[in-house]
Amino acid sequence: MKKRNIFIILFCLILIFIDFISKYLVINLLNNKTIIIINNFLKFIYVKNSGAAFGFLSGNIIVLIIVTLILLIYIIKEVKNNYNNRWILFSYLLILSGALGNLIDRIFRGYVIDFISFTLFNKEMAVFNIADSYITIGVFLLIILLIKKEDVLWKK
Repeated sequence: MKKRNIFIILFCLILIFIDFISKYLVINLLNNKTIIIINNFLKFIYVKNSGAAFGFLSGNIIVLIIVTLILLIYIIKEVKNNYNNRWILFSYLLILSGALGNLIDRIFRGYVIDFISFTLFNKEMAVFNIADSYITIGVFLLIILLIKKEDVLWKK
């Protein structure tokens, strides 16, 4: 097996492990408690999310698992297609790891554990987790890279 393939697998496993540990700690330390980290800005709160982002498709666990599996097939294809482009590969690996972290929750718990809560401009934002952060960072990075690539293409 190539070194790069081993790196890809280890990278994803480490990210999934970090997500797993964070959720394990939330279950064992929060248990219906709220921990305020920065007053009126950041707190940790244990939330069982049976849907996707913002509770979308709440209670439709089978649909969410199927959609995630289809998305994972696409992402794995894109990982293979972008094997030599480090930044695009990195962004897809973040998305892949986040999707797998939340998929594991959905399969084994029937819901995803969310716990990070921000308040911005006196409005409480959606509660999320580490896996969601991976997905969000990966998507934003991918958008930036694609816009940059598009910009390079237009300049020629």
